[in-house]
Amino acid sequence: MIKYINVGIMFSVFCFFNVAHAGLITLGDSLSGGTVDNFEAIMVINESDAYTNASGFSELITVNSFDFTVGSNRGQVTPFIVRINNAAANDFTIMAIGETRYSGTDYFSTGNFSFDFSLALSQFTLAAGDIIASGFLDADVDGTSAGSVIPYISGDSLFLTGSANDSGSGDLSQGIGHAPTFGTQVFVSGLSRDYSYNITADIKMITPDTNTTVPEPSTLAIFALGIISLASRRFKK
Repeated sequence: MIKYINVGIMFSVFCFFNVAHAGLITLGDSLSGGTVDNFEAIMVINESDAYTNASGFSELITVNSFDFTVGSNRGQVTPFIVRINNAAANDFTIMAIGETRYSGTDYFSTGNFSFDFSLALSQFTLAAGDIIASGFLDADVDGTSAGSVIPYISGDSLFLTGSANDSGSGDLSQGIGHAPTFGTQVFVSGLSRDYSYNITADIKMITPDTNTTVPEPSTLAIFALGIISLASRRFKK
């Protein structure tokens, strides 16, 4: 009887960790098509579709994919993720920058496309209480552009910066850990748009005592069942 009680306690503990904040998130909107912006280059940060780490612990974010609609077959698109430090003050920190995707190399027509966010592993740690949001730049990291690419429909209130020409576009050249550079014109939650793109990421909670990630639910269940089976056999003996 005691063995069964011990196993039950162990299984309960694992289930407690199992409900920790972990899984797959999507930052951005569905691929809905729409109208392409007439600015030469724009930087969009979708603050409305943000993610908050409410787990109480640090989390490991692994960025997976970048899906978007090509509304105008030209130019290039660079995806990124920022931490929102203070939305009212337009205070953002770049957390991840994806591969720039080019017309004629990565996409050859209008339509929906799906790519890896980056050719290399893209990970960062998100502290408890921190907020992240996705974005894209219709340009190279340095702001060089050949025109806007991703279309939009009416929707979320978001942050947008850019210019009618690439000399005044925003850029990400400061790199990870720094603020993005804004373009000559800035619209702060003044535009209600759902841009046709999204970025997906895996989240794993980092336990405070061991600094290791919590296993997936299926792994914990299999492990617990194995312990129950072993204890049952020993009890029968």
